[in-house]
Amino acid sequence: MNTDDLVQIALDLVGFARLPADSAIYVPGEGLHKVLFGLDIGTAELVLARQLGYDAVIAHHPVGVPHRHWPVYERHVELMVAAGVPEEAARAAVAPRLEALRVAGQARNYEQVSEAARLLGMPFLNIHCPLDELGRRVLQETVDAVLVEKPQGTLDDLVWALAALPAARRAETEVQVLLGHPEAPAGRTHVAHGALTNGGYDVAQACYEHGLDTVVYIHIAYADLLRLREAGRGQLIVTGHLVGDAVGIEPYIAALRRQGLRVDVLSQIFA
Repeated sequence: MNTDDLVQIALDLVGFARLPADSAIYVPGEGLHKVLFGLDIGTAELVLARQLGYDAVIAHHPVGVPHRHWPVYERHVELMVAAGVPEEAARAAVAPRLEALRVAGQARNYEQVSEAARLLGMPFLNIHCPLDELGRRVLQETVDAVLVEKPQGTLDDLVWALAALPAARRAETEVQVLLGHPEAPAGRTHVAHGALTNGGYDVAQACYEHGLDTVVYIHIAYADLLRLREAGRGQLIVTGHLVGDAVGIEPYIAALRRQGLRVDVLSQIFA
């Protein structure tokens, strides 16, 4: 197996034709039998992998593409429109952070970790959006199943269902209602994930203003949460970052293992 194969397996799981801009192969490699997977990979983890005899390292979070991964944030538009938000409103909601991400990318050192991998001779890649999209589908399906069985299901009902996912059961963080009363009906619920990072205040508010009652994020900045609370509209559930990511990572790792690859992970949440 080679690094292209590792990418293709991820793409096939979600039906993507190409690797999004927040994912990349930094050091290609072939003849891979034993790989290390981590949510976040730096030089230390690459050295560890070399010392422990791994053939390649896979990171989830972007490492060497911060200057060009910002367009992936536009996926929020596609997801909001599919949920019923008018396209003009959806584009207006993503515009401020899209620009902020583009500008911030110019300040980042995008070479450090990938160059360390090259010098170590360690095949290295990261796969972000495809696995987040896989996780988004699982989270949305979990929410939808609750509301089909129980149309008047509450926020607490959604929390219980999300907390029952294997990754959530293993995590030290909790699935939480951060906006709204736990016993309130969840109503129309949108899982906003798989678009580089959470949509913050603007995406959630656009959802609330166009008929969606509840938004599910995997995380949110406290300042954005305070703005949403001050606006006094809508409901918000947060799964926890590691849990939200693990839901999409686990099926990918399982797919790699079905191909006969040994995959060890730097996590107690996904195995």
